[in-house]
Amino acid sequence: MDPRRVQLNRRHSMEMGRLFAEFLDAHPDVESEVDGAQMTADQEAAWADFSAALLARHQAERATLATELEAEHHHI
Repeated sequence: MDPRRVQLNRRHSMEMGRLFAEFLDAHPDVESEVDGAQMTADQEAAWADFSAALLARHQAERATLATELEAEHHHI
């Protein structure tokens, strides 16, 4: 895998982890530390809303990198 993709994936993972920590702080009813605990449908919907902007940015960044890598591949 291209090192830029690895680096991007790592950054995205860290950013999403930080955002999830913020979500947990804002939603103390979510049991994230309980083994096997699942979020309720309402909690899942709240997380989807909470993370939508970051997820969209991550998708756009991955698409941009994929386009760059594809262009480089065709220029070789």
